[in-house]
Amino acid sequence: MAWTLEDEIAWTERNPFRMHLGVAIERVSTDGSGDCEIALEINDNLVQAYGMVHGGIYCTLIDTVLGTAVRSAYQHDIGPLTIDLNVSFLRPAGKGRIYSSASIVKKGRQIVVGVADVFDAERRQLATGRGSFALRDQPRHRAD
Repeated sequence: MAWTLEDEIAWTERNPFRMHLGVAIERVSTDGSGDCEIALEINDNLVQAYGMVHGGIYCTLIDTVLGTAVRSAYQHDIGPLTIDLNVSFLRPAGKGRIYSSASIVKKGRQIVVGVADVFDAERRQLATGRGSFALRDQPRHRAD
């Protein structure tokens, strides 16, 4: 059974933090690759004093999309817990819609590593990151 876009939307609707931010699920692959994309509308509450997106929002988007990627890669909610997150800030952005896409680099039995990028509406890269996740549940089948 595949982890679908609808599954991730339903998961997000049960996640108070994602709902508070207004995270929108844009794309979830069902082929086990973990490729996915989320979006966030940047409003006055998500910018810092200079009117630019707060760097913590980039970090949050990267961490969030990587969690989606892990569920997509394993095709169920395997309970990913972030153990490492590295983010490089490349360009500032202001209000408007931003996107974060991710893919999985390594699917293990206990640890997963993924990469993600944040883009603005014109698809200019704003940030890039890598995260490692511990799995609370065991994979249902042997990982790639």
